[in-house]
Amino acid sequence: MLLVCHGSNASTIMPYIPALVFTLYDGFYIYSPNEYTYEENGTIKTGYEHILKPYIHYSMRYKSGANNIVINYSLDNYISVYGYIAGQGYIAKSGYLINLNNVVLSGNTVIGYRISNTYTLPTNITETLTEYDANGNLVTKQSDSMKKYYQEAYEFTKWALNEAKLQDIVKPSNAIRSDGNVYNEFQNDNTSVLNISDSNDPSDRASEFVQHKREVMRIAIQENLNNAIAVYNKHSISLGTNTNFSMPVLTDEDWEKILTNVNMISFMQGIHVGIKSYNNYTIITSTKNKQYINENSLFFLDNSGTYHRINCPILKNNSSGPIVGYKSVDFKKLLNPEDKTKYYYKHWEYACYECIVASLDEDINIDNLTNSELQAYYTALARERYDTDKITKILK
Repeated sequence: MLLVCHGSNASTIMPYIPALVFTLYDGFYIYSPNEYTYEENGTIKTGYEHILKPYIHYSMRYKSGANNIVINYSLDNYISVYGYIAGQGYIAKSGYLINLNNVVLSGNTVIGYRISNTYTLPTNITETLTEYDANGNLVTKQSDSMKKYYQEAYEFTKWALNEAKLQDIVKPSNAIRSDGNVYNEFQNDNTSVLNISDSNDPSDRASEFVQHKREVMRIAIQENLNNAIAVYNKHSISLGTNTNFSMPVLTDEDWEKILTNVNMISFMQGIHVGIKSYNNYTIITSTKNKQYINENSLFFLDNSGTYHRINCPILKNNSSGPIVGYKSVDFKKLLNPEDKTKYYYKHWEYACYECIVASLDEDINIDNLTNSELQAYYTALARERYDTDKITKILK
């Protein structure tokens, strides 16, 4: 019997780990055992070791008549489209989807976006941003990323709906497996998930678009994880254990974490801890990453040298000047790129005890925000999402 103790090393633990899953912005990695061959004394032998498998996108293929396309989804409203569309030819485009009904235009220029019935965000503005560099110098820069976000999202969505007619192609019933067969769970579902409207807003978690996107992500993770675990079970003895891993059923709460943020999921089964055997899985959510800008991962500065969440009551009382938001990771300690023994901060402000330290409820109710807070919130969200690097981005 193997006893796990403080001195256990990787070679002791790894045989009992069928898979590690790293979910990122627009796809995931699986770290699991894989077969390899090697030569020993002139004889070809087979071995098994844990390796990082190629990156897997959150993607789905859709086929309707002559149309044959692949959509790569992401944690937010960003998609990439590849394939053949009748009347368009072979295409490759990517961008954010937004509700065109909310766009305010001056000619072909987006000048506003309706957030609610009572507030329209001005989108044709340039922001003034500040941060400290690695040498402690205050740097001021101008950013038009928010402006670009809404302009490019408008143009992409208009192309997707008015020219490519993706709403007629992207339906669950048109989804095709890699072997060419349809998905049994989708075959009777003719929902037009890209028919963007007030009732199907891609930024609304309850929308048909988001629900289908999450199902695509869930299928991709589940099927690839099942394959990895099947390989593990087939060769577990060669890995040093006779454990036959049975895939646990992830709860709806678990899937909510997985499908809304960057995570690491670790599975372990059969390792002995004292007189018992450990069989479980763990989900670790990353809130300090540059991969994905969550609606709740933005902090805002007031005039008191403190940063807050946008719904903090203290921020409301101190916000006599402009409120500017930044992604939460910008307030964390960073390694100095010029001197690896030192650290620096882009922002030296202190965390507000009321909303950061004491963990104020993170759910943002926009109905309770003032117009200046709404502008700061949606400006920062659009800017940070636009500036995020994307593996599936198709350059024009």
